[in-house]
Amino acid sequence: MTKLRRTTSLQRTQQRMAVLFILPALAVYGLFVLYPLSLWGSFFTWKGLRMQEFAGLANFSRLFVFPSGARLYGALWHNIAWFFGIMVLQNGLGLLFAWLLFLRGRGAAFFQSVFFFPAVLSPVIVGALWRLLLAPGGIVEWALNGLGLHQGSLTVLGNSHTALGMLIAIDAWNWMGLPVLIYTAGLRQISPQVFEAAKLDGAGNARMLYAIALPLLMPALGTLTTLSFINTFNQFDIVYVMQGVQGNPSYATDTLVTYFYRLAFGAEGAVGITDIGLALALGTMLFLILSIGTLLMLRFFDKRTVEL
Repeated sequence: MTKLRRTTSLQRTQQRMAVLFILPALAVYGLFVLYPLSLWGSFFTWKGLRMQEFAGLANFSRLFVFPSGARLYGALWHNIAWFFGIMVLQNGLGLLFAWLLFLRGRGAAFFQSVFFFPAVLSPVIVGALWRLLLAPGGIVEWALNGLGLHQGSLTVLGNSHTALGMLIAIDAWNWMGLPVLIYTAGLRQISPQVFEAAKLDGAGNARMLYAIALPLLMPALGTLTTLSFINTFNQFDIVYVMQGVQGNPSYATDTLVTYFYRLAFGAEGAVGITDIGLALALGTMLFLILSIGTLLMLRFFDKRTVEL
């Protein structure tokens, strides 16, 4: 009981110290970014780049009604789908690959480098590269036609049913090396005696991964989930490079940040409408989503951390 109380007290002290360390950065960010832009400007009407009259919550109410509401809900759904896709393709497969490399042992460093190589490339470069590869008449179409797996022109990026899924897969490929690296490092921190004891009890590799490795990897899983959540709801580069600021085709790959870009820089609608007040309201909403979601995830995974 005394040891448990000491551990709890130590954790509380560490949490307080962490808050003290990040407070200066949060104060500077809030004073020079949130206050003059999103939080403050979202309560005013704007004419061009000039702040006009106080509008209260009018910008926020306009954000949720037609026509902006249709764009908002569509973009929000795409961000949510992107997050769950990344959790399955990037973090889920990353855990599986890390486990296989951990079991293999020999040559693991080489394969880690192979997995991590795409992560050193800028998302802009990755988007431009895959746009060329997936274009009609590109290398992917030629290869699929040659193997007899596809006939005719490849329109995966021009199809509203497949474009978003392809962008999610490309983003997962781009950052696959990060979870592989983090999970592999976490697995190496687990005492080998734990796995040896499990093997003596008759546990197979799949059982050891689910019942032993995964609970002990909760801190790593929490970190990767939080980073994936933040990155997903800030998704812009790949969409902009591959599908344009409109999130083509027909807004099928639109995200909250691309919608914010169109509102803030006059690319919304055929006539190029700029609505700074609406853009700042959207920015404030996005900040709240990221803040609340991040805090909930940190709390969720902190409660499920297992220590030997």
